[in-house]
Amino acid sequence: MRRLLAPALALILAAPTPAVAEEAAPAAEAPPPLPQWGRGPLEVRDPFILSLSRLSPWARSPAISPHLGGEVGVRGVWANSYAFADDRYVLDAEVRQLWAYARVGGWDRVELGLHLPYEWRGGGVMDGFIEGFHSAFGLPDMDRDRRPRDRFLVTGVQRDGSVFSLDHPGYGFSDLIVEPRVLLYQGDALLPAASLTARLRLPTGRRKFQLSDGVDASIALDLSKRLGTLPLVAYATLAYTYHAHAHVGGLRLARHRFLASIGLEWEITPLVSLVVHTWLETPNVRGLYDDPPPPGAGPAKLSFGNYVSYVAVGFRAEPLPGLLVDLGILENILDPETTADFGVLANVAYRF
Repeated sequence: MRRLLAPALALILAAPTPAVAEEAAPAAEAPPPLPQWGRGPLEVRDPFILSLSRLSPWARSPAISPHLGGEVGVRGVWANSYAFADDRYVLDAEVRQLWAYARVGGWDRVELGLHLPYEWRGGGVMDGFIEGFHSAFGLPDMDRDRRPRDRFLVTGVQRDGSVFSLDHPGYGFSDLIVEPRVLLYQGDALLPAASLTARLRLPTGRRKFQLSDGVDASIALDLSKRLGTLPLVAYATLAYTYHAHAHVGGLRLARHRFLASIGLEWEITPLVSLVVHTWLETPNVRGLYDDPPPPGAGPAKLSFGNYVSYVAVGFRAEPLPGLLVDLGILENILDPETTADFGVLANVAYRF
C-alpha cells in the first residue's frame, strides 16, 4: 500500500497550484457630466435710436467666471433705425457701438462686470444696402425712398401734440453699466442652470447724447438646459427694468419694462457653435406710434401693440483656448417702427 500511495502523493505535490484569480480591473471612470450651458447666445441689447438714452437688458448664458478668473472683450454693433409717418415723425439714424467690458469671478458663484460703450450716431451709409435687400426679397421698405439717404433726423409730434427732438449726432462714451451676478444653480439632468443678474446704468455719458439722468436698474434671470447628451442647449431669460426718468428730449417713455427671451445653441464642433435667440420687450415709447389694433382686428396691422422684438443669429467660435470670436446679424420681426431695422454684430473676447 505504501508503495502504491507514494507515487500518487508525489504526483499531487508536484502538480502546479491553481493560478490565483487576478484582481478585478478597476471600472472605467465615468466621463464628467456635460455642463448645462454652452457658449451662450450673442450678447446684444436693443440698438434702436430711441432706446439708447436708457438701460436695456440683454440675454446671457448662466455661466459665470470662475474664482479669480475672468473675461475681457469688446462687442461691436452697427445698426440702422428708420421709421416714418406722414406729418407725425421721422426716425432716421445709424448707430455704431463698441462696448469694452470686463468680468471677474470673486467667489465660486459670484461675478462682477463693467461695461462701457463708445458710440457713434449719425446718418451712416446703410440706407442704400437695406433698400436693395428689401427689394430683392420683396420686403416692405416703409417709404424709405421718400426720405433722403443717410441723413440723421430724429423728431416728431406725439399724440398729445407735444414735440420731441433728439438732436445728438456725434460720438463719445455712453453710460457705464455695472453688472453683479450670482450663479443660483449649476443645473442637472432634470433642472436647468440658473443665474441672477443685476444691472445698474450710471449717468456717466456725454450730455450731447441726451441720456437719461438718474440710475436705471434691471434684474434678470438667465436659464439654460442641455437637451440630453445632444450638442444642443436651450436658453431663456426673463428681465424687469426700472427707469429713473420717463421723459428724455421731450419724448414720453415707459418707466417699467419687461423682457422675455428664448434661444438655442447648436455645438457644430468643439470649436464652433451656431446660436440664435429672439426676444420680446414691452413698449419703450408712449404716445408716439399709432394706437395698437383693437381685439379681433387680425394680423393686418403689423404694430402688434408697439412691442419691441428682435432675432439675433450668428456663430460663436473658439479658435484658440480662451479666445472667443462672434459674428452675427440682428433683425426685427414684428414692428419695424419700434426697433432697429437691421444690425451687424462682431465680438471678440478672452477668458482666463
